[in-house]
Amino acid sequence: MAKDFTYVQHIVYAFILVAAVSSVLIYDIRTAQQTRSALTQEVSRLQMQIDATKVELQATIDALRQDTSKLQLDIQTKEQQIQSLTGDLADVRQQSEEQVRELQEKVSGLKAEFSDFSGVIEDALPAVVSVQTNLAEGSGFFVDSRGYIVTNYHVIEGATAASIITSDGDAHAVTIIGFERNADIAILKIDETVPFLRFVDSDDVRVGEKVIAVGNPGGLDFTVTQGIVSAVDRLDSKGNEYVQIDVPINPGNSGGPLINSDGRVIGVNTKKVSGFESLGFALEADLVRDIIDGVIEANTE
Repeated sequence: MAKDFTYVQHIVYAFILVAAVSSVLIYDIRTAQQTRSALTQEVSRLQMQIDATKVELQATIDALRQDTSKLQLDIQTKEQQIQSLTGDLADVRQQSEEQVRELQEKVSGLKAEFSDFSGVIEDALPAVVSVQTNLAEGSGFFVDSRGYIVTNYHVIEGATAASIITSDGDAHAVTIIGFERNADIAILKIDETVPFLRFVDSDDVRVGEKVIAVGNPGGLDFTVTQGIVSAVDRLDSKGNEYVQIDVPINPGNSGGPLINSDGRVIGVNTKKVSGFESLGFALEADLVRDIIDGVIEANTE
């Protein structure tokens, strides 16, 4: 009996073991099936994404090919245009060179035609003024389109009233902006837009070149006298540099411009030496320009 009980007990244990193993196997199989199903679904989803991406990439590639073809066509068109423009530029350059040569010939002809300064005088006179005060009279000229005028300081020194008269006969009240007593230069101003004269570089002034003095030696009668530069860089006791000229500097010429054949101011007519004929002096352009700039700057700060 004991043997039969033990045998039955073993059979029960075996059955329990088989049941347990079967349960584990069944669970593993179900888990594997679920995992396989999930993986299959993920693979399908990824495949769909890949297919969609391939479609998008193909569309992008097609668009890039079209853009590339269009770009190549544009490049060919631009190259043709550049070649055409190059030809046009060559034609324009040739025409410009011809026009420059013609202009140079005209300028040379004009210089020869107006070697007596008649053309220069016509251009310069609108910028020259007669300076009138209650004590004296003199000349001056516009140095800036804003209405700034340069003249000699001794023309307005001590005056209580001043005005200018332009070459067309119009009178204008003026404001005294400033002066440099040692250089005998004063700066005046009217509130109008005006024609003006430009200065040369004093280093370019040459002894022997022809010049004219434009001024107002007879009150309202604007006159011109012609001569040459006799010397440059003449210093006075105050260190001012002058251009020496043989142009007569008469009373009323003081403060007027000394002009070269290009219509540029090489100096401000300032003084002559008493007892000598044709010995006059004009304050050099560089010094006058520096004084003007300093006075204007000081009054615009």
